[in-house]
Amino acid sequence: MQEKNILNINGKGALTAHGRIFRMFLVIFTIFVFMTIANELLDLPRYLFGDQPTSFSQRKGEVILEIFIYLVVLSAAFYVFEKKIKTQIKILEGFIPICANCKKIRQDIDWKVLEDYISENSLAKFSHTICPDCIRKLYPELSDRILANHPDNGHGKGH
Repeated sequence: MQEKNILNINGKGALTAHGRIFRMFLVIFTIFVFMTIANELLDLPRYLFGDQPTSFSQRKGEVILEIFIYLVVLSAAFYVFEKKIKTQIKILEGFIPICANCKKIRQDIDWKVLEDYISENSLAKFSHTICPDCIRKLYPELSDRILANHPDNGHGKGH
């Protein structure tokens, strides 16, 4: 099961939760505006409930008021939802200073192991395995036997 983590290194591959929320907000708002305008233009209560016809100027005021109320309510809901999302999703973005040799990451004046840094700064979890290249390097005398039983038969990506 893949977790919903956002790891955005150098601005690439980010899951833009805020963008999706904003698009959903626009879709809902657009549907509401069209339904409100259609209701007021057609004077639906008159036909549905047998009410007296409403003057257009009164209906125009109702449309403006309804849209204003809806914007306030939807903005409050958007704000609450955005705060909730921000507490659940941690984003790694920008430049991460990493040692070219040991792959430790500099955090302030400390150097952290890559796994520790990512675990502390995101919701990602690690499970360790060993790639076919490292099996060949670390266990040359056993590599053929190990790789024969390896799920990808030692043909990792890029081989």
